[in-house]
Amino acid sequence: MRPLHSLLLVSLFSCYAMAADPELPKANLLFNGWGLTPAGTHAEVSDLPLKMIIAPGGKMAVAVCAGYNNPGLALIDVASKKVAQFIPLPHTWNGLAFDQDGKRLFVSGGESGMVHVFGWENGKLEVRPAVTIDRAGVPLFVAGIAVQPGTGKVYLCNEANHEICVLNESTLAWEQAIPVGEHPHSCVFGADSRYLYVSDWGSRAVTVVDTKTGRRLRDLSVGIRPNDLAVAPDGRLFVACSGDNTVHVIQTRTLEKPGTDANSSRRLWDGTREIINTALYPDAPEGSTPDALAISPDGHTLFVANADNNAVMVVDISGSKNDENAKYAEKVSVVNGFIPVGWYPSALAVSPDNGTLLVGDGKGVANLGPSFPAGQPRPQPGEKVHFTHPGKLLQGDISFIPRPDNTQMSQYTAQVLKNCPFKPESMTQATTHSTSAIPDKVGAPCPIKYVLYIIKENRTYDQIFGDMTDAAGKPLGNGDPSITMYGEAVTPNHHQLARDYVLLDNLYCNGEVSVDGHSWCDAAIATDYNERSWILSYSSRKGHLPGNDEMETPSEGYLWDLCRRHGVSYKNYGEGAQRVPSINRGKWGAGRDKEKVDNWIADLKKAEETGKLPRFTIMSLGEDHTAGTTPGAHTPDAAVGSNDVALGKIVAAASHSKFWNEMAIFVIEDDAQNGPDHVDAHRTMGLVISPYVKRHSVDSTLYTTASMVRTMELILGLPPMTQYDGGATAMFTCFDQNASSEPYEVKTPKVDLEAKNTPSSPGAKRSAKMDFREYDRAPEDELNRILWAAAKGPEVPYPTPIHRVFIGSGN
Repeated sequence: MRPLHSLLLVSLFSCYAMAADPELPKANLLFNGWGLTPAGTHAEVSDLPLKMIIAPGGKMAVAVCAGYNNPGLALIDVASKKVAQFIPLPHTWNGLAFDQDGKRLFVSGGESGMVHVFGWENGKLEVRPAVTIDRAGVPLFVAGIAVQPGTGKVYLCNEANHEICVLNESTLAWEQAIPVGEHPHSCVFGADSRYLYVSDWGSRAVTVVDTKTGRRLRDLSVGIRPNDLAVAPDGRLFVACSGDNTVHVIQTRTLEKPGTDANSSRRLWDGTREIINTALYPDAPEGSTPDALAISPDGHTLFVANADNNAVMVVDISGSKNDENAKYAEKVSVVNGFIPVGWYPSALAVSPDNGTLLVGDGKGVANLGPSFPAGQPRPQPGEKVHFTHPGKLLQGDISFIPRPDNTQMSQYTAQVLKNCPFKPESMTQATTHSTSAIPDKVGAPCPIKYVLYIIKENRTYDQIFGDMTDAAGKPLGNGDPSITMYGEAVTPNHHQLARDYVLLDNLYCNGEVSVDGHSWCDAAIATDYNERSWILSYSSRKGHLPGNDEMETPSEGYLWDLCRRHGVSYKNYGEGAQRVPSINRGKWGAGRDKEKVDNWIADLKKAEETGKLPRFTIMSLGEDHTAGTTPGAHTPDAAVGSNDVALGKIVAAASHSKFWNEMAIFVIEDDAQNGPDHVDAHRTMGLVISPYVKRHSVDSTLYTTASMVRTMELILGLPPMTQYDGGATAMFTCFDQNASSEPYEVKTPKVDLEAKNTPSSPGAKRSAKMDFREYDRAPEDELNRILWAAAKGPEVPYPTPIHRVFIGSGN
C-alpha cells in the first residue's frame, strides 16, 4: 500500500473584489472559448519552448523549443527583450543545462538519442559536435538533463527506457544506466548533491537516486503526471503535477523518509508534506495543467505555469507571512495571485535581479491570425484570407513581464478569472440559464433519458454544410458552397437532419488532430503528454514520444468512466472500446459504416423487447475519414456517402423505436483535419437530434466539443470531468421544452456507394503510400489536397485553410 500523506492545500479564493474591473475577453476569445490577454512584451520564437534557463553572466536566457515548427535553441537578450541567436536543431526536448564551469551547454535531443553540445563564450553559443548515447539495442529518448555539482558528471533522463544515463564529465561518454520510474522527464540535484531527484512522468512518483552507489534509493509518491522540477536555495524541491493541479514540496536537505505500509496491527503512515493547489479555484477539476516552474534568485517566489489556464501562478514561498509555522522551522506557501500570459505557457525563468519574469508560451500570444472584434460581421463566403496548417499557426513566444506590485497583481488575477469560463459553481450548474428541456443544474430532472454520442472523422463545416439550404432552396447558415466537397448529393441525411432539426454553424473542435481530438471528445481535455505527443508526431520530424496510459488518460478518465462512477449504464461501440469491460462493448469491428451500424440497430431492437437500453452509448463512425484515392479502396464520395447512410439508418431506427421520446443523439467530428473552411479550420460539422430539439432552426452560438460533452453530462445528471466541460457553454439554445417526435426516413445519396478508386484517380500513387490502418496516420495536409482534387478536379486551386485563432464573442 502506498503511504498516505496528510495534505496541506494552498489555493486562491475570490479575494480580489477591490481590484480594478477587468476586461472581458471579447475579441480576444480563443476558438476553445477561453480568453487570452497576455501581459508584458513579447519576442517570437519557435513553438513549444519546453525549458528555459538563465545563462552564466545573467544577461541572456536560453530556451529550447521542441514544437511543430523549427525546433531549436533560442538565445534571448533579457535587457533588449529580443532573440539574439537561434540555432535550428533537428530533434530537441526539455533537457537544458550548463556544465559546472559554465563553458558548455547541453541540450537533449529527444528521440535522436543525442545530446547537443554548445560552447558558451562572450554571450554567444557555438555549435560543438553532438554526442550520441552509446546504448546499443536500448530505446532512447533523451529528456531532462542535470549536471552534478562537484563532479560535473552529466545525468540524463531516458524516457524511452525508464532510466537515468550517466555521462563522463569531460568526454560525455556513457558510463552507467540507473533504473528509475516510468518515463522519467526531468531531473535535478537536491541540497545534498549526492542525491538526484527524478520526475517519473508515467508513475506518479519522484525517484531518489543515490549517485554515490549508483542505485535507485526510493520513490516518493506525488501527484498525477509529475513533469517539471525546481529547487529553492533552502533545499525545497517543487514538483509540478499536471494531472491534478498541484505542486508537491519535498525537503532535500535531508532524505524524506518513505512511508510505512499499513498492516493488521499498524495504521497508515502519518507523514506530512506541503501540496500547493495551482488551480484558480480550490475544488476545480483537472484543467490547470501546471507544466513549468521557476524560483526567483532570492528564493522568495515560486512561479508556476498553468498551461491550460493561460496563466502563471505567483507563490510566496519565503514563509515570512506564517509566524506560527516559523516557530517550528516550517515554511508554508501563500498564493499571491495569477498573471495572464499567452496561449499554453510551457517554460519559465526569472531575471537575476528578480525584476522580470520570462514566460515561454507554447502556442504563442495568438497574434498571427486576424482578429475580428465583437460585433463585427464574420468573413463572408468567397472572402480569400490565406493561412497555413494549424501546426504552423503555433508560433511560440517569450513574454517579459515586470514583477507586479500588489495592486497590479490584484488586477492581473481579476483578469485571469475573467478569461476563465470555469467558475466554482460550474461543478453543480451550467454557466448559462436554461429555459429548455435540458436542466442547468447537475442532477436535476430531465425528460431525456437516453443519449447516443457519435464521433466521426475529420470534416469541417464548409466541407459538408457549405451548400446548406432550407426547404425552399434559400441558403441557410454561414456556409461557402465553393468550398463544399461532400454536399447534399453525397450527404443527404446530414443535410436533411440539419434542416429538420438545428443547424450549428459556429461549432469548433477543441482538438487539432485525431491524437488529441478523440481525447477532447471522450474526456473534454488533452493531457500535457497528449499535447506534446501530437505536436511531435505530426511535425515533419514524425517523432514518437514514449508514454503509457497513465500519461495519456486524463485524471478523471473518459465519459464511460464517469458513467460507471455515477451508476449510469453505458455501452461503447468502437470509440476506445478496449478501455471498457467486454460486457460494455457493442459488436463493432471492421467493415463499412452503412453495414456496421446494423449491430447497434439489432441491439436497439433487443432493448425494445427487454425495456433495457443503456442510458449512454458512445460510437465511433469514421468512414468519412476516407482512404484517400488509394487504388482498390472505396472512393472518397463512396466512403462519405456510406457514413451518411449509416447516420440516417441510426436516426431512422431510433425515431421508430419505443425509446425515441426520451432520446437525444449528438454527432460531431473528432477534429476538423485542417480542411477548407471560410471561417476557421477548427469549425466543424455537428448535429443534435431529439424530439426536444427545436425544429428548422439555426443556432450560431459559439459552441465547442466541450459544449457537447457538457450538454450530455447535464442530461445524464453527471458533473463535469475537467475545467473545459465545466466552463463550456451548454447547448440549451438547441432545445425546446416540448417534444415533437416525428420519425425519420433514410435518404439515399446520389453517388455510387460501391465505387472504387483506380490507379488514375487524382493522387492515387501518393494515397497508396499512406497508412490508413488507424485514423490520421496519413499526413493530413497532403490527404486534404488529394481529397480536394478528387472532389473538385485537379484544375481547381486548393483553398489554403483559414485559421482565425481569435474567434471573438460577437461571432
